[in-house]
Amino acid sequence: MRAAVISDTHNLLRQEVSDLIETCDVILHAGDVNTQKLAEQLEKRKPLYMVRGNNDGEWAAGVPETLSFELEGVSFYMIHNRREIPEGRGNADVVIYGHTHNYSCRQEENTLWLNPGSCGKRRFTLPVTMAVLELHNGGIEVERIDLIPADCKDRSKKEAVLEDLYGMDRAVAVKRIVKGMDRGETIRVMAEKWRLPEKFVEQVCRIRVTHPGVTAAGILDKMEANAAIKK
Repeated sequence: MRAAVISDTHNLLRQEVSDLIETCDVILHAGDVNTQKLAEQLEKRKPLYMVRGNNDGEWAAGVPETLSFELEGVSFYMIHNRREIPEGRGNADVVIYGHTHNYSCRQEENTLWLNPGSCGKRRFTLPVTMAVLELHNGGIEVERIDLIPADCKDRSKKEAVLEDLYGMDRAVAVKRIVKGMDRGETIRVMAEKWRLPEKFVEQVCRIRVTHPGVTAAGILDKMEANAAIKK
């Protein structure tokens, strides 16, 4: 049996992830799907084992915070945040968790601890990863899949500008700031509301004020151009 192990998709199913899922028998998702629509898409693809993440809203009220199950003679315990594992959880051959967006795989006594990292929106320069487990008669083989390595330099400048920023990509952040400006919200209010750096919010506001009529996409283009000039 092959199991696709993913986490922190944050409403993004990359084509590479989708292709790998097709080669697997089950999907193990360690939380932060973010939307019911994506969860339903995954359920239609393969049998889905999923726990609720801290960014999964009211739609996920019925999704368990922890799961214990067995596949091919291998026992699993799954939770989104490792720090929230309760005492007396019992023994499991594999513990799967997420939340940090950082891949980790290590053996501690009789338990394999696996965080597949994030295969959704990229956060800063962290790698974009998932894992595939080969399960056979109680045996486990783990394959790390690097979709975007941490040191990858082959991304376009536009991709870099759209890179995740505090849990959202910059395109989404700019659109929110533009709407906030239309409502008369201050830079500080917008920064606190969406947990964005004040300097970023200020830059977006300045560009919009000095270029009347500019779109959110136009603001991103000007930010990219300004960054290139500074280099």
